[in-house]
Amino acid sequence: MAGIRKIKELFKSRGVDKSIYLSTFILAVFGIIMIGSASVGSVTRYGVTYALKNMISQTVFVIAGAGVMIFIARVFKTRYITYSSSMRLFLLGIFLMLICIFWSDSKGSHAWIKFGSLFSIQPAEFMKIAMILIMSYFLTESDKAFVVKGRFKNQEVKSAFYKQKFLNCVFLPMMLVIITALVGLIIQNDFGTTVIIVGICFVCFIATPRKYFKKYKRMVWAFIALCAVILLIVGTTVLKGYQVSRITAWLDPLSDPYNTSQQLVNALIAFKNGGLFGLGLGNSTQKFGYIPEAHNDFIGAIIYEELGIIGLGLIIIPTCIIIFKLLNYSQKIKENKSRIILLGIASYFFLHLLINLGGVSGLIPMTGVPLLFISSGGSSTVTAFVAIGIAQAIIARYNRQKLDTESM
Repeated sequence: MAGIRKIKELFKSRGVDKSIYLSTFILAVFGIIMIGSASVGSVTRYGVTYALKNMISQTVFVIAGAGVMIFIARVFKTRYITYSSSMRLFLLGIFLMLICIFWSDSKGSHAWIKFGSLFSIQPAEFMKIAMILIMSYFLTESDKAFVVKGRFKNQEVKSAFYKQKFLNCVFLPMMLVIITALVGLIIQNDFGTTVIIVGICFVCFIATPRKYFKKYKRMVWAFIALCAVILLIVGTTVLKGYQVSRITAWLDPLSDPYNTSQQLVNALIAFKNGGLFGLGLGNSTQKFGYIPEAHNDFIGAIIYEELGIIGLGLIIIPTCIIIFKLLNYSQKIKENKSRIILLGIASYFFLHLLINLGGVSGLIPMTGVPLLFISSGGSSTVTAFVAIGIAQAIIARYNRQKLDTESM
């Protein structure tokens, strides 16, 4: 009863967007159910209580994440994001990502900090939100310290001024992104997460309304075009072997169905089995050893096999509502820092949805990222709740100010 009362109070909080909260809880509850269903296929390997354990673990993550979300929604303010707090947050995130080198998983990735067999943390998941906050400062506030007042004494002073402005406003944030990407690729060997972090930072950069960055946006677009051309020409010599094999498996899933393209082929079989309306909850066949760890990155295929278009809708529609609402508020809110944060969070949800479902269905190469609130995992689940909490804090403040203005 106390839990139900708390949920009712949450939806009555003044100023928050209730449709975002409702979409979040639909995804979280649906995720718990489907993690249990997908885990049933591994009970012969891990024991009869495996599915129940996974459901309980995910429930704990959801409850913990919801608590953090409520707290952040009430206390977060954009004025907390300053140069010093941004740099401290960055250094902490990079430090946690670096020490992951001491742990590895079966695939050779160093993306986790493991506490024995009890639980583990994936710092790069939290770094996604940290980089949104960091970019929101550097792309909206950093250049305010370099306002030209009057005329320069001479050309040397003018050159020094604009050089320092470039270093603080462009070079430093660019280096923060590059360092994060290099740690993700070289140290952690986690391509999917790195792509999302860079993608989020790119969206924040393109979205900044500050005129100072206009010429640098054109340079970035030109650089991306150049990199695309180079990658097309010498792609196989730049990419690692497993990355090339993923692209080959994507282009021709039947080229190696028992090795590199095994998961993709079985995921496509799951989509074929599901048809339009699915086989029914719990009736997936592909989760029984054909798709390893079916409750993680490939859970979307199991959902479609069991629930068809309805199951897919329970993933896509709530996520799209969250994305649409965040984009809508980002257009209404005038404060630049808040706008960048909302756009960054919207891109965070969009990229996860696109890369996961696109990879599972064979539309794009598989890179191994979770479906937010749906895939099993504490770090991704709690991080998604943190993102919603930050967004709701911004939205609630905007709506309260709007209501106060209209009541005057």
